[in-house]
Amino acid sequence: MKDGALPDAGTPDTEPTALRIGVLGPMEVRERGESRTPSAPMARRALAVLLIHANRLVTTSALIEELWEDEPPRLARKTVQTYVYQLRRALQSASGPTNRLETCPNGYRINLLVDELDLWEFERRVTQARRALGKGDALNVVATLRSALALWRGDPFAGLEAGPVLAARITQISEARISALELRIEAELQLGRHRSLLGELRQLTAAHPVHEEFTAQLMRAAYRADQRSMALDAFTRLRRNLVEDLGIDPSERLQKLQWDVLNETLEIDQPAVRAEPVVLTAPVAGAAQPEPAPLAPAAALASHPVAAHRPPAQLPVDTADFTGRRAELARLEELAQPAAGARSAPRIVTVLGGAGAGKTALAVHAAHRLRELFPDGQLYARLHDDDDRPVRPAGVLRALLRDLGHPVVDLPDDTEELGRIFRNWSAERRLLVLLDDATSADQVAPLLPGGPGSTVLVTSRVRLPGLPGAATVELGPMETDDAAELFASLAGRHRVGADSAVARQVVRLTGNLPLAVRAAGEKLAARPMWSVTDLAARLAEEDHRIAQLRTGSFDVLARLASACARLDQTAYEALTLLSAAGGEPFTIARAATLLGVDAWSAEMLVGQLLDHCVAEMWREGPDAVPLFRIPVLIRLSVPVHAPATAALHVLPGARERAVPAAAGTSA
Repeated sequence: MKDGALPDAGTPDTEPTALRIGVLGPMEVRERGESRTPSAPMARRALAVLLIHANRLVTTSALIEELWEDEPPRLARKTVQTYVYQLRRALQSASGPTNRLETCPNGYRINLLVDELDLWEFERRVTQARRALGKGDALNVVATLRSALALWRGDPFAGLEAGPVLAARITQISEARISALELRIEAELQLGRHRSLLGELRQLTAAHPVHEEFTAQLMRAAYRADQRSMALDAFTRLRRNLVEDLGIDPSERLQKLQWDVLNETLEIDQPAVRAEPVVLTAPVAGAAQPEPAPLAPAAALASHPVAAHRPPAQLPVDTADFTGRRAELARLEELAQPAAGARSAPRIVTVLGGAGAGKTALAVHAAHRLRELFPDGQLYARLHDDDDRPVRPAGVLRALLRDLGHPVVDLPDDTEELGRIFRNWSAERRLLVLLDDATSADQVAPLLPGGPGSTVLVTSRVRLPGLPGAATVELGPMETDDAAELFASLAGRHRVGADSAVARQVVRLTGNLPLAVRAAGEKLAARPMWSVTDLAARLAEEDHRIAQLRTGSFDVLARLASACARLDQTAYEALTLLSAAGGEPFTIARAATLLGVDAWSAEMLVGQLLDHCVAEMWREGPDAVPLFRIPVLIRLSVPVHAPATAALHVLPGARERAVPAAAGTSA
């Protein structure tokens, strides 16, 4: 056996030894029935680290990092030597290799034979089951996996405090157990053992409330056992748990299964148990060759395509009354056309605009118009959760891959591994991917498909530098005529009537912001006693304008406040001070005076507000000096809790001195 290689579990070349090490449960070391498990907790942790790298070198520095992470003791190396001494004493009388725990340059290695670790025995039996699967022998699959699962005594390494490496390995081992259990149940379903599986599957769905595969198996078993209500109840529980815990709906596959149960169109397997081999069907079919060893889910998934199914169609519903934005829409559709020629990367188009500017509505509208150009499907992901927190790319990738048919239990946790699986799946496909409300280029980059035939539309409230080749479509306020048309369509054209000039005044009071225009239209529609003039009079009062723009699902204040809350503390304070100074446009010099900082710091802060779309370039003033302003609704949504003369927490390195406004440049 080569140095550092794991033993071949299928071809042991030595006599069995009396040593048995168990990690599929509380870790235990036994020789001829006698316990030799180290008693000291830290020594047990050191042994666990060596075991997950058995027959391979573990460096002393890696042991130190795993045992103490960022806070090792002053004499960490000597302490590790003490633990190794304790482990040698525990293993010294075991038969087998003469040097069980070997000291190597820069580290240590524990040497084990093939039959001495229960994890390797589990993996060997799972491999045998997969070989039986390749031959279509369902009875052998079931028997072998039952024996493999019987090796488990609880959670792997139960009771041990785990460092980052051990914790990741424990997760992999646990996922391998779930995969083996899924495979065993699938084989039994194909053998017609539906009724006998109902109790076990109900327990599994209760223990794993968001695990889709167990729910799917319970639905199929219940349906085939004439328990349709049980099947539908299982789906309902899963959907409730997914929405409450993860904020997502069941995958398309599960929804199709529910539809088949409701309409009694689910195909029925042969119920009889047959002695001869049975050819299994999806999801465990299709493995003509043994699959890769367990605990390498990313490699396995990347090399085995997902079962064929109809292309995903995840786009949100289009806006029925979409109005205006003709130039922006034309530009977006032009930029989003599928790549032609020698491109080697997907097209990326960012739709940039402030909160309520209609970015999502525009992107969704364009995506529906373009969908026929992307025959392999359209994917959608929202990149902030319901609490307005950025969603981790790993969570988005897991949800997308789940919807594409990858079993969740086989998916790794590592973002790069998940991204590699997604890129592999998408490399030869023509996809339209809509990523809504991105917070940074780092959040978007892992979600990009792998081939040049796809297009990615990204909406964001902040500029996203760092996306190579990305084009940007910027959204400002709507044209007044378009905004007035949208307002009339929502309020009722009969309500506006001849008051078109007043309607234009209403939309200007909303800053021509699409979300606020919708809120104004909905408010007038809900107040039949008001005229357009009444609404305009109420909106004219700045102190009450935001309150008037809150109706039904259109909470303008909440949306704008969330945009301001995404700023860092310094930028938020700058926004507060500039808003408190009133609605007049300002120069950089005037901003420096209001913020109590130098011109360089003021320019940096105004630039940050521009990047987050909570400030805007107004126009050039006298002598071509740029003028900026805070949009009226942003200004009204910022709580004024600091005096306009307050000193700002300045950017690191900035000089804390006020710069008087230059003559002729003051707003």
